[in-house]
Formats: sequence, structure tokens, C-alpha cells
Amino acid sequence: MKASAKDAVIEGLVDSLVEAEVVTDKGRMVQDIRARERVLSTGIGGGIAVPHAQSPGALRLALALGRLAAPIDFEALDERPVQLVFMVVGPEERGGFIRVLARISRLLYSGDLQRSLLKARTPQEALSCIRREESRIAG
Repeated sequence: MKASAKDAVIEGLVDSLVEAEVVTDKGRMVQDIRARERVLSTGIGGGIAVPHAQSPGALRLALALGRLAAPIDFEALDERPVQLVFMVVGPEERGGFIRVLARISRLLYSGDLQRSLLKARTPQEALSCIRREESRIAG
């Protein structure tokens, strides 16, 4: 992604979820994610952010991954700029939302996945990196 500000990243990832027919109300989803960001930044540190929201704008639980061309300020807890953004959205009922956030945290724990994703050149390579890390921690 060639976004240079937090809001542009959020809008760009929501756009990808609209294209995937996961988000039906872009305005509402962006509003709900920004509201969550006002509570506490989802820049979790180490160059990673996980903006998320449960919203009537989402049809189902889904994730979008963005790798930024250049790191940006995401008001992260460690004050470091962010280059990888995992956006998690879902409908208002709670089914699985917290488990997905916890799983992302677990996948990123060692730092191997982050390094691999920063090197990936295509969405398919990124998905392969995630699957490889899933297999490693499951096995």
C-alpha cells in the first residue's frame, strides 16, 4: 500500500473488504474502526497494527492484510512506525472475533511471520507465509 497516513490505510483496507463483498457499508465500517482507534491505538508495537471493529457494516468475520510501502505513524504503543497492518472486521455478534485477534498475536509472536511478510512480493506469497507459520505453531 502507498498510504502515508493512518486514515488512508484504514480506508484502503476497508475498500479491499468491500471489493471482497465482506463489508456492505464502507462509511459505517470506517467510522467504527476510527471509533475503536480513538479508545486506544491498535498499533501494537514492533511495526504492526491490528485495527479492528465489530460493525453492522460487516457481513462476516474477515481479515485484510496491508503492507505499507513506507512505514507510517500509527500512534503505536511503542511509538515506532507501522509497516504491517492486519485489519479484522466482523458483525456485531461476537462469534470468533476475539479468537482471531488472539491468533494473530500468537502468529506474530516469534517475529518470523513479520519478517516473511515484509519480503513477500504477492498476495499469494503472503498467504503462504501465514499458512507456513500456522503449521509451525500448530504442529
